[in-house]
Amino acid sequence: MADGGSDYEQSSVDGAMRQSLDSHLLECPICLEQLRQPKSLPCLHSFCLECLGSYITKELSGKMASASSFSCPVCRKVTEPMNQSEFKESWAEQFPTNNLAVEILQQLQKTDKSITCKPCETKGNKNVPAKFWCKHNNAYFCTDCKINVHDLLHGECEPQDISEVNMSALLQQKASLTGCGKHKEKMEYYCEDHQILGCNKCIIVDHRKCEVVTSAEDYRDKLRKSSNIDDLLEELRKSAVAMEILIKDVGEQLKTMTLDQDTALQSLTDIRKQIDERFDVLQKDLTDKLISAFKEEKENLEILRQQCERLMFSMQNTLMSSKDAALKEDIVGTINLFQRGQAEVKSCKELVKELERSSRSTSIKHKYDPDILSVGNNTSLTMGKIVVDQQPRRLPSTVYSNIVPLSERHLKMTGKFSIKVPSDKSEYSAYGVVLLSGGRIVVADKENRKMKLFTEKGDFKFELELTDASCDLCRIDDNTVAAILIDVKTICIVNVGDSTLTVSSKIKIPKLDESCLGVTYHNNYFIVGTTESLYSVPASGGEPKNLLTFKSQCLHLASNQKNGHVFASIHTSTPDEVVVIRLSDEAHTHVLKVGLVKSTTGIDVDREGNLYVCGSSSNNVIQMSGDGRNIRELLTSSDGIKRPRAISVWEDRIVITNGSKYQNNFVHMFQLVWMIGHPDKV
Repeated sequence: MADGGSDYEQSSVDGAMRQSLDSHLLECPICLEQLRQPKSLPCLHSFCLECLGSYITKELSGKMASASSFSCPVCRKVTEPMNQSEFKESWAEQFPTNNLAVEILQQLQKTDKSITCKPCETKGNKNVPAKFWCKHNNAYFCTDCKINVHDLLHGECEPQDISEVNMSALLQQKASLTGCGKHKEKMEYYCEDHQILGCNKCIIVDHRKCEVVTSAEDYRDKLRKSSNIDDLLEELRKSAVAMEILIKDVGEQLKTMTLDQDTALQSLTDIRKQIDERFDVLQKDLTDKLISAFKEEKENLEILRQQCERLMFSMQNTLMSSKDAALKEDIVGTINLFQRGQAEVKSCKELVKELERSSRSTSIKHKYDPDILSVGNNTSLTMGKIVVDQQPRRLPSTVYSNIVPLSERHLKMTGKFSIKVPSDKSEYSAYGVVLLSGGRIVVADKENRKMKLFTEKGDFKFELELTDASCDLCRIDDNTVAAILIDVKTICIVNVGDSTLTVSSKIKIPKLDESCLGVTYHNNYFIVGTTESLYSVPASGGEPKNLLTFKSQCLHLASNQKNGHVFASIHTSTPDEVVVIRLSDEAHTHVLKVGLVKSTTGIDVDREGNLYVCGSSSNNVIQMSGDGRNIRELLTSSDGIKRPRAISVWEDRIVITNGSKYQNNFVHMFQLVWMIGHPDKV
């Protein structure tokens, strides 16, 4: 009894385990219900079609649109669909259907009620439950029909008791009897060479040359007689135990990883909080600096505005009081008002002058390295810095604008541009230049025999073909310039528009054998410099009058329109020879000799009468008073100036061309500014 009880209990346990495995194989791991339209992944895990589709969509949500795979919900194996170009919602449909699960489910649906005895069904009694299954006949029998029908006809066959059998295994065995997958016939043979079951056709076609082919039944008996099956079962039990240990170990790892994840997430939260607190401190510090800088500059501007307002109200009051004093014929009051007015005007001029010297624009900016926002960079994470940038600025135009003398200002480069244009056929060389109002710049290109018009931004506007090469240009008025043509000895008068150059007239210089180089205009006369003399030519035309003869050539001339003085630049580097001559009322004065400047070229005069002279071989530009007493260098070779050629001044703007082969195609632009701290050059 004890032994029997033990066998029964073991049978019950094995049956329960088998039922549990059946349930596991037919259950969807996602919804934990019976599989519906089961789809099998390459890792052999099966899921409901709807569950798998929802999982894929959710798994890839928030990821890049180009994601091409997902992880199996059970084993996390990376899985790729067969067609990645389809919408992710339809990826699940691409995987094969688990036909075995479908067949088992269909059979289970047919056998929801107990399996019935076939002989009893034949007799009309369809509700007799079957207890045995004959593998040979593939038929079910109750206990009575097994004894009375089956055993009488097939005594040599031993039916299988199905009361405790695993249903899925039974269905699989039953399905296997329908034949091999290739020929649909019963698999009765086993090829030991290939270790595969096959039907009669399989053996004849594919295994006729194999050495050991036996019936499936003989091979089974062979396995039973040997210890192979017992050994395999022992290995299976060991493997199952090993898997159980591994499963437990994986569970422990997952538990540890989960704990690590929770710890890391908390650490991230903590460090983020600390970073936020640190950035709050940095932001407050930068904000305080920003506000402090703004307040300081604001207070300075407020003080300046109050100072201007007080002076303005005082002067307005003086103006009103002067009317009353005039009406009352108040002699003393009038004198007092006159003195007060003088003091106020003087204060106004001094204030404007001081502002012209010290006025500056202030910009307050937050600067930071934009790379700190890039992913994967090694830049330190900071919030940047507050930068207060102060630059000299020009005051708005007033009656006292430009009160700081140009002689006290310094030169600041504002830009440069090339005079080369597509139509040029030769190397370009800017020998003459004139700067006009509105930033118009006219250049004489000697080599290409052209006059070219540019804007101060370097935009090319127009070109004018000349009949001969031109060495020098001069300003006649704000919209007219003159060019001297070297060999044809002609003065070409050109009207300058915003984007055009038009020849208005030409003055042919008769009875002159020397090449014409320099030219300037004053009081209806042109002064022309040649290779050895100065001549006066009427603007209406006529014979030239010799004004002065010297040893070297005069390349450029300039005139002071206010006092009538004409200045000639003499191109020489011989010591003690004169390089700048001033002509006035047919008298001439030696203003400057070779020394600070050598081989003078370009020359011009500003609105205050200051003279600007280019030294070609001394590589500098000087500014000096009209009498030559006050001289200072504005530019030197250390400023990048090489062989300056022509110069033109308009208000506080200056343009310079160069004779160096590396710079002869460029026009450099400058501005005379008052710099805080009075630097020598800007």
